[in-house]
Amino acid sequence: MRIGEEDIVLEIGGWFRPFNRANWVVDVMPYETRGEGGADGGAKEYFSKETWIQRDICARKPLPFKDKEIDFVICSHILEDVRDPVFVCSEICRVGKQGYIEVPSKLAELSLGIRSNKYAGYFHHRWIIEIENKKLNFIFKPHFIHSYWKYHLPSSYGRKLAPEKRTQWFFWEESFEFVEKIDVDYKMFRRKIEDFIRLQRVYSEYRYQIEKLKEPLRKICANFFNNL
Repeated sequence: MRIGEEDIVLEIGGWFRPFNRANWVVDVMPYETRGEGGADGGAKEYFSKETWIQRDICARKPLPFKDKEIDFVICSHILEDVRDPVFVCSEICRVGKQGYIEVPSKLAELSLGIRSNKYAGYFHHRWIIEIENKKLNFIFKPHFIHSYWKYHLPSSYGRKLAPEKRTQWFFWEESFEFVEKIDVDYKMFRRKIEDFIRLQRVYSEYRYQIEKLKEPLRKICANFFNNL
């Protein structure tokens, strides 16, 4: 058991499905509207209206806790939503002694059929997240992944993706690593996404070969119309 009876527990972003064992909750939504998605952590709510901190977690304002004041910090399916996950992670590590992180998998975020056949992953997510040995890599979720087959997995794949492959998680103690991976080279960024999709082997190599043959024709057509 990682959480003791006397431990102080903080949940970051617990509005939709609160972890009832949390003594404190931080969320942009008000206490009165909590629990739309149910609740976890038992029937009893350990938090109250007084310990529900309604605020924008990315407002660059430190959490109202001393360094390592919190015994356990839970942050589940929040970091992919917020505009500054690096700041949020820094605050989690500052106030917490240990905790739990859970985010969507890269496979889920790059698959049609998770929520819709028209876009990849979840429409409101800002980040694709990779976890490498308890290190969080935040990668901007580009718009081009939705529009062309080379940059996303098909809906037939996304709909069948097992629940355990839709998420990734880890427990941490004392601290964990986190970084925003910035790609300034647009062509290289697209190639990285394409290479990841290709590694999943859901599209035939024949399709990639045909695509390669089309590229010179596209360039010729583009040059023609640009010179009109």
